[in-house]
Amino acid sequence: MTNLAQLRSSALFLPALFADHQPLLLSGGFWTSPSGFPKLVNLVLFIVVLYLLLRKPAREFFAERLATVRTTLERAAKEKAAATAKIAELDARLNRLDAELAEIKTQAQTEAQAERARLDAEAQRDAEKLRTMAQREIETAKQVALSDLREFAASKSVDLAEQIIRQELKPEDDAKMLQRMADEMSKVS
Repeated sequence: MTNLAQLRSSALFLPALFADHQPLLLSGGFWTSPSGFPKLVNLVLFIVVLYLLLRKPAREFFAERLATVRTTLERAAKEKAAATAKIAELDARLNRLDAELAEIKTQAQTEAQAERARLDAEAQRDAEKLRTMAQREIETAKQVALSDLREFAASKSVDLAEQIIRQELKPEDDAKMLQRMADEMSKVS
């Protein structure tokens, strides 16, 4: 039988023990009746034996129960402290969330402005490069065109001069020119 069962059985037995003698106890006849004193001695002996039998199990039961309750209370206190700390941490994070969002937004705007400025500068450099290259190409094309034009003009001038000379040159003039050239060649040699 366990300690708890022993306590329950004795707790149920004690009221039944005094139930028969309730009127006797109240009227004072208990002490005067011939069976009153032996019953009292039996009751005292029963209570003493009951106390001696149940003292250690009851003490152990209540000590264990007290230890269990203390352990449960300590664990609950630790869990409460941990939960309170967690709640405080979450509150702090929530309070910082607005500030962090504002900081992230400001940082994103700053980065976007910096990127825009970088892209503008890069576009300016690219436009300047294109302008410089176009000017070089235009200058090169101009030089080529001028060269071609000079060549064309020279060629046409020579052709035109040749036509004019052929139209105006007579066979006598041709002989004179050949003679002059022969003279000049002989002087040089």
